Amino acid sequence: MISQPPRNVRPESHMNNTLTNSILNNFRKRFLKKELPLEYIVIALTLFAAVLFMFFVDGFARLGNFEILARNSAALTVLSCGMAIVIITRGLDLSQIAVMVAVAAVFGSLIVNGHGYGFALTASFCLAILLGALNGFLIAYVEIPPLLTTLASGMLITGVSRWVITQGVFLLLLPKEAPIIGFLSTGRLFSIPVPVIIGLIMLLITYLLLDKTVFGRMLYAIGENPSAARLTGLSIRLATVAAYAFTAATAMLAGVIVASASGTVDYRIVSNGTLLFEVIMVVVLGGVSLRGGRGSVFSIIVGVLLISILRNGMTLMDLSSQVQGLIKGLVLISAIVIDNYYNPRDTETDTQGDL
Repeated sequence: MISQPPRNVRPESHMNNTLTNSILNNFRKRFLKKELPLEYIVIALTLFAAVLFMFFVDGFARLGNFEILARNSAALTVLSCGMAIVIITRGLDLSQIAVMVAVAAVFGSLIVNGHGYGFALTASFCLAILLGALNGFLIAYVEIPPLLTTLASGMLITGVSRWVITQGVFLLLLPKEAPIIGFLSTGRLFSIPVPVIIGLIMLLITYLLLDKTVFGRMLYAIGENPSAARLTGLSIRLATVAAYAFTAATAMLAGVIVASASGTVDYRIVSNGTLLFEVIMVVVLGGVSLRGGRGSVFSIIVGVLLISILRNGMTLMDLSSQVQGLIKGLVLISAIVIDNYYNPRDTETDTQGDL
């Protein structure tokens, strides 16, 4: 047998090829095999978008714009905390913005009619809890799918509140001279805007709820496998009701922030749908899986940063609402596709809404 002569391989060329192959294999191992956390990918995209806006969008890098960005992201942060809770349980709340506007209208109406601020806040909070618990009851006990339940309840809540509170008018004006309105819109504590502090407090509450309580572990168990959670004796129906009540409470808080900042309660926010899409984008892009059982406060923070920067940058670029809607739609679809890739359907446990 005649042996072949050895090939003439340069040592440095061999080392370069080995290094390149090692990098590619590591990328395939981490990304294609889903070992690279989704949050890190979103952080990289956020930094990339921020750098682009700093260099190509006038006014983005100003200190004043960063404060505006933080103020405008406060309500989005609060809403995302509530949405993350129900999505972790494999739920979805399409009525969140309707509850936000309706409860804010009750709050504003009570103030306009001369009631005390404490009473207005308490009544609005109790109404929000009631509406959220009703959603949870229909989902957990009547066993109507979350999508249908919250879609129908959102339409009902919007229609009834417009008919009773504003008599069909889209706008309810708030008294800007009211101290509580000024405090929530332009007030500061320790030189930090009040809406930003409220958003940070809600992040802390959500973190403690998910990571430090039995209730939080129940939510993850429900999302991971509802059937197994039921067999272990967990009160998953009560936990579901509590989850939707919590989401409604965050809607109430966000509604008061938004109404105080603008001086109005605007029902067109519900029909517009943009805010609801942004909340879902924040949660899904941040890494809270639509399959349930996965997600954290870190996921919410990552998603809020990306969406807030995109929204602020597009506004400074003076893009039309149609173009912004197109971009947000593409981002939302991309988020769902990425979530489906990282969290593929499990035919044994994927029974969303089956409580």
